[in-house]
Amino acid sequence: MAPLPSDILRAHRFVVLDCETTGLAPERGDRMVSLALVTVADGRITDRWSTLLDPGRDTGPVHVHGITTAQSTAAPRFAAVLPQLVSRLEGAVLVAHNVGFDLRFLAMELELAGVGRLPETALDTLALARRYLPELANHRLTTCVASLGIAHRAHRADSDAEVTAALLFELLARAEADGHTELARLTEPTAEVLRRERRGRARCDMDTDGLGEEHRAAHRLIAHWQGGADAWTRALTTLQRDGCPEAGRLWGWFGGMVSGPTAVFGPPQPELARAALRTALRLLLADPRTARSDVAPVLTWLAALDQGAEPPSHLLDLFPEPAAAIAALADCGGCWSCATLGLCATGSAGAALVSHYGDDPAWADELAATLPLLRAAGDLAALGRAARYVGQALERRGRGADAALLWQSAVDDGVRDLVVFNRLSLHHERRGAYAVALALCERALAFRRGEGAQAAWETLERRAGRCRLRLAGAEHGAG
Repeated sequence: MAPLPSDILRAHRFVVLDCETTGLAPERGDRMVSLALVTVADGRITDRWSTLLDPGRDTGPVHVHGITTAQSTAAPRFAAVLPQLVSRLEGAVLVAHNVGFDLRFLAMELELAGVGRLPETALDTLALARRYLPELANHRLTTCVASLGIAHRAHRADSDAEVTAALLFELLARAEADGHTELARLTEPTAEVLRRERRGRARCDMDTDGLGEEHRAAHRLIAHWQGGADAWTRALTTLQRDGCPEAGRLWGWFGGMVSGPTAVFGPPQPELARAALRTALRLLLADPRTARSDVAPVLTWLAALDQGAEPPSHLLDLFPEPAAAIAALADCGGCWSCATLGLCATGSAGAALVSHYGDDPAWADELAATLPLLRAAGDLAALGRAARYVGQALERRGRGADAALLWQSAVDDGVRDLVVFNRLSLHHERRGAYAVALALCERALAFRRGEGAQAAWETLERRAGRCRLRLAGAEHGAG
């Protein structure tokens, strides 16, 4: 049974927000791809509103939020939904589960749009859950609502906002039972939450001790969204000159923003974007602290500049350097390719290039021309996927032998693409070359990591088993 609305709920209007995003860092160019608001007034839900959004780039982890780039490109940009958004937020208490995350994205989108204000007060149901649901093993949204018997479809903005509203009812009822009758002791000023969240992600900002005034002023201009593209370019040049540890990230962020239209910088400025992104990449690759995840946003925006273009000049210009430098960075350890094959695809210029063409047979010849570039860069994850697509296109053209030669060359180079091993071992099995097929299956299975791609591994195991039986039968017949 749902708790009765607390006096706090009756006395204030709340807007529960949830968003799905292209990644985790708006400061590095990630954007919203969906947004949902649930309004609670007079102690009950009075309004529900949600929308998909076009982030102006790929949608990121589709396997998490289920929103494809094709779906997002048919959706409105954030600026187009501002009237619906601002009218709901005005005068409300902003609520979210881990409110700092959603607040960073909302603030960034509002800043880019150049209009709209954040609510003055924020309430974090994550913080309240830690206080009033102490018995739980963790306080993720799914865990909290499951403990209360609330049905939930995770990583969908509308569902997440709806169940967060239900959780809010429960948590405020428990807070009131604990003696809290005033909202002020359960909330924080939104500006303070945002300042803390952003400060925790920067190695240098306008509040850092020991900065020269020009360096501090450059950070201040960026933090306060002052000036236009020319002013930002001068400020970033100052940070770069001073060796600021944030210069590479901020150049990349700026390049991503001017890639598309914003109220702050006006219409897209692709040439400025390209120059800023190349500067960002150069600075990041010169920094020994740079990880693959640091360069990934820059590559994403460079790839976005090539959307619809033939050839993808911005990506091709990265070969052989800095593509090889990126490929030489330590594995991220967290992407699907790392976990399944031990070859990292995060932040890869090669992966972006292969994605530009995809598996469309119409582009197979153009993709085939990039294979030497990928090989020279040492990007084995991208080389494997490209060889897979090109070989499959050759098979469709009735050139199975040529596909097998291509795949064998890729295997000899060290690729671990499961489809390559699957198709190549199948090719040899069909031709009775059971020893060769078995060796390929065993080689692929030796790369196996984690529980990913279960069906592909099982296919290779079954083929290996068949080949062993064939070889054993041949030996028995010969004996």
